[in-house]
Order: sequence, then structure tokens, then C-alpha cells
Amino acid sequence: MSRKPTTLAEWKSTLLAAAGMVLASFLAWFGLSRLSEATAGDTIGSIASVVLFVWIVSQSWFYMTQVKSPRRLLFLMGVSFIQVVPFLFAAVYGAFGYMDNCVLGAQGPGDILYFSYVTFTTVGYGDMSPTGLCRGLAVSEAVTGYVLLGMFVAAAVSLYARNHQG
Repeated sequence: MSRKPTTLAEWKSTLLAAAGMVLASFLAWFGLSRLSEATAGDTIGSIASVVLFVWIVSQSWFYMTQVKSPRRLLFLMGVSFIQVVPFLFAAVYGAFGYMDNCVLGAQGPGDILYFSYVTFTTVGYGDMSPTGLCRGLAVSEAVTGYVLLGMFVAAAVSLYARNHQG
């Protein structure tokens, strides 16, 4: 069992990893969701989808096998749940383009980000809907939301159980 991280120095690598994930996801969303209609489309969107899939699988593997501290695991998964994954999915939606190529009713990057959060949390207001290849992407985002939330809850319960044994 690893020792609980208590000092800033012990949290440094975790905080840097979280900051890196936040920055990378923001830059991906900022760049891909602002592509011109001539550039965006099925090719760029498909490439972005594959990169997103590889990222999600690698992060899941990393969380499950490499992060030994429940506190660090909970923190990193919380950052992913709140910001990183929805921003990355929004980047991929943006890579497919607007003009109803991916999400019906989306007019720009803000709409795509909103749609991503609504899909990730499985709220589904119905004011925007995916079309074409983005329908499968939206389903995978909803499933990712379920799985990540389950992993997050499991890590929180594990941490609580370790701290309240006796």
C-alpha cells in the first residue's frame, strides 16, 4: 500500500498531469472546433475520433494500473470527469464541422461544448441532436460518461473505506 500524498511536492506530478490534461483538451477543443467548413469534415473528424479513442483507452489503462494512490486517482478522474473528456469530445464534434454536419442546431464552438456536456452527463435536453457519424460518437460519449462516473464513484468509495476502517 502506498503512503498517502500529503505535501505539495508529493502532489506535484499529479497536479502537473491534471494541468497538462486540462490544457491539452482545451487546446484541442479551441483548435478543432474553429476549423473552417472547407477544412472540417469526415476525414478530419474521423482522424480526431481515432485519436480520442486512443487517448481514452490509454488514460483508462493508466488510471487502473499505474496510479496507486486512491487520492490521486480520485483527483485525476475528477478532472477528467469535469473538464477533459467533454472538451475532447467537443473538439471531435467540431472537427466534423458545423452547418448541421455533426450536431443539428449547433452554430459554433460554444454550442458544441454545451452539446458535449449534455451528452456526457446523459442529460439529453433534446435541443440539439447528432447526425451522421456523430451519432455513434455521441453514443460513445454517453457510455464513456457512464464508465468514468462508475470508476470515479468506485475510487471515492475505496478512499472512504480506507479512511474509515475500524
